Amino acid sequence: MTGTHSRQPLLSRRKLFALGGAGAAGLLGTALALQATAKPAHGRRPRPATSPSASSSATASPSASASASASTDASAATTVAGQTLVEVPANLSFVFATDLSNNAGAGEASAIASAYSLGAYEVTNAQYKTFLDDSSRTAPSYWDGDDFPSGKDEHPVLYVSLEDAEAYCDWLTDQADGWTFRLPTEAEWENAARGPDAYAYPWGDTAGTTYASGVLTSKYNYNAVCAAYYLANYGSTEATYNNKNSTRYGESEPISDIIAVTSTGGVSGWIDHTTWTGFVYTDVFDELTASGGNTSAVGAYPDGASSYGAYDMAGNCFEWTSSIITATNGGEAGQQVNAVRGGSWYANGRSCATSYRGEGRDGSGGYLTVGIRVAADRS
Repeated sequence: MTGTHSRQPLLSRRKLFALGGAGAAGLLGTALALQATAKPAHGRRPRPATSPSASSSATASPSASASASASTDASAATTVAGQTLVEVPANLSFVFATDLSNNAGAGEASAIASAYSLGAYEVTNAQYKTFLDDSSRTAPSYWDGDDFPSGKDEHPVLYVSLEDAEAYCDWLTDQADGWTFRLPTEAEWENAARGPDAYAYPWGDTAGTTYASGVLTSKYNYNAVCAAYYLANYGSTEATYNNKNSTRYGESEPISDIIAVTSTGGVSGWIDHTTWTGFVYTDVFDELTASGGNTSAVGAYPDGASSYGAYDMAGNCFEWTSSIITATNGGEAGQQVNAVRGGSWYANGRSCATSYRGEGRDGSGGYLTVGIRVAADRS
């Protein structure tokens, strides 16, 4: 599949929230240990030069950070057309853990008749650039021209439409002898994320996130990672509410007065749609999203690996699936759209659980919280 699509403007924060997941406060936690290293200074402090995860120790490449910590249950990985693939067995008795409204135990059966392969990692900016260099498609809008932001080569590519994602899979197929690449179905995605023990998170039944004395410890990248980073390093920096609908438009206050993280990794002050306030409606957040948001390098959270050896199936970015659903959450609620799964750097902990459903996106659009994980079959 070839062709082009128009570059779209960066999303409004109201629209971005609709893409981010369920609700404004994170319920269960995430991945990075962050600690304040100095007392807060008075007045404004310099803005961070890069996104939180881009400047943290959690951005090692997959080969350095992830391969040594693969689950003991994971199958051996195979590399095809530059993609690291893990094997997932068939599951004729697969049943979704919830329905599309997230009612536990009400999910429909969706038999998975054949074994399949799944990308061990989300598709990175660097991998996607190789594809773009060999095609006529348009680069994601947060890139600088035809190149991704500095330091984000191993971060997941975002702002790719469903057509972009399918074209990328077709391009991989053309390079792979005896393999066909595609997007996973929603059932295949959840089956691989839950594993044979039907875990609530890819690694187990508890998130295991803690936040104490300015240190966040977690197994995945969601909105608490971003919040903890700014509190630890820029808590006294003043952020300005810059949406004209805001009840506090033009006012500034320290970031530490806007957001807070609970002991289990929940986030308050992330966003409030009734008053157009919260961290998301500030100039500091705008600066973050201009470079692609707070993603982390794929595989940077090795303790979050799934039973089959796939990384970042909780958080970092939502991932396209080929399945059409009637969305129940966000701006797409009530619309027939493609299901996206896994939560993101923007989403709360609930949205990152393996059972969380109802998020969908219009396939014609690109989104700052949605990327690609490929599936593949032997031809």
